[in-house]
Amino acid sequence: MKKSISGFTLRLGILTLALGLLTFILSLLFGSIHVTASYPYILIFLFLFSWAAFYINAKSMEKKISRFANTFMIVNFLKLVIFSLFILMYAYLNRSDAASFIITFFVYYIFYAVLEVLELKQLSDTIRK
Repeated sequence: MKKSISGFTLRLGILTLALGLLTFILSLLFGSIHVTASYPYILIFLFLFSWAAFYINAKSMEKKISRFANTFMIVNFLKLVIFSLFILMYAYLNRSDAASFIITFFVYYIFYAVLEVLELKQLSDTIRK
């Protein structure tokens, strides 16, 4: 289990650095595309929440698969509520940057969600064997 969590942490870190670097390069190359200045904070926020969600889900997978299903649903529901509140609060406080922030957050979220699901699937396959 420790190996899976440390491997996920490494891949999550690589994804975070790659997205940050790619965003920086694209914002330099295409100045007409407005990327929110808060993108590093979004990356840190998503890194922390994705890591915590994976850790909780991985620990629940050690027990019963039914417990994992319940935990997975609860964790993802809570993540979506927290993310929605975070986005709404930012949009309310920074109305001029709201659209750019929301689009950036959504694009990053897709990358993090795909990585998390693939890693949980791989962990599930490993545990079943």
